[in-house]
Amino acid sequence: MPGAPAPRDDWWVATLADLRADMDALVDDFVARLRAAGGGYEDISEPDIRATARETLTLLITELRGEPLPSHLADLPQRLGVRRARQGVDRDRLLEAVRLDYRVLWAGLTRVVSAADASLLVEHAEVVLSTVEDYIGEVQVAFLNELESLALDTRAAETRAFALLLAAEDPADVAAEVAAALGTPVDAEYEAILVPSDAVAEARRLVADLQHTRHRFFAWDFDDGVLFVRPRADVLGSHPLAATRGVVVDEITGLQGVAEAARVAHRLVPYAPAGRLSDEHELWPPVAASALAPLLPGLSPAALAGLDSVPPGDRARMVETFLAYCETGSVKQTAESGFVHRNTVVNRLRAFHDLTGLDPTVPRDAARALIALAGSEAGPDATVTADSRHELPTLKT
Repeated sequence: MPGAPAPRDDWWVATLADLRADMDALVDDFVARLRAAGGGYEDISEPDIRATARETLTLLITELRGEPLPSHLADLPQRLGVRRARQGVDRDRLLEAVRLDYRVLWAGLTRVVSAADASLLVEHAEVVLSTVEDYIGEVQVAFLNELESLALDTRAAETRAFALLLAAEDPADVAAEVAAALGTPVDAEYEAILVPSDAVAEARRLVADLQHTRHRFFAWDFDDGVLFVRPRADVLGSHPLAATRGVVVDEITGLQGVAEAARVAHRLVPYAPAGRLSDEHELWPPVAASALAPLLPGLSPAALAGLDSVPPGDRARMVETFLAYCETGSVKQTAESGFVHRNTVVNRLRAFHDLTGLDPTVPRDAARALIALAGSEAGPDATVTADSRHELPTLKT
């Protein structure tokens, strides 16, 4: 292990021999400090922790004495980093634990060095610190390399499992097998979020910190975006992807429902506005408008022609009030959400009715008005063809 050369003087070598003879106390001190530091190692057995502490402290003392490492310790940093990654230890907790070695060594040295030699000990503080830091660096590299390897294996397994779910004629037939492969409950409530290609990089960044927690997402790559799936954890307003363009389907009962949710999301995502997640309930009007446009050309302009007679500002306020009213069907809630008097809401809804012939309080008229408004705003790319309505884009493998 590369590192700062240890001073080779008789006093230092003898002091380190005394320290090594006190190994049981050093190990006890390490274990006590680790337990006091908090969680993160609950799933690691006491014998594992004690054996690792003994090996690590022996290696560091040997390095400090400038002696060759025994063969069984030569690859200790690599073995420790790999083992802790496979045991699921958090990186920060691992580094915190390894850094305890410096404190344990220094506390041990202060016990075996007399007060008269305190100044000599201070002269060796830097070499102790640099030796421990070199060891920490090697452990961290091994740990991160193994995490990446495990992540690749996990992603490959997840892709195979999800492909099986999507390809199944009846997803319920394979749901239990897929759930076992993913390590997730088969009967939980799930959410599925499709993020289009242009928003994928930002979405991955936003969920990166969650991917080593119990709130992690399973992620699958399609040709046109990425599907993020997990058991339902948060409401939309505080969702980690709330500010990302995409479609969330969050009323999924059981893993078998994820396949159909993915299809629904793919149908809807061309209509999703930028800057936020949309759900399937708010996107049906533009989908309906797009589907009806080839069959009933001019439907939307005809329904909204009366609105052209009012100034743009009044039109905008009238439409905003209409859309808000459609969310709840309540004049009172619409007034509160818009910070206006309820009479203002009633007057705007009446004006909308008079100008369009569509009564917001009649469900059929409200639905037609919603479709017409969505059709008037639909872009050229927001078209669902007969072929695209039912197909799911290709899964990348």
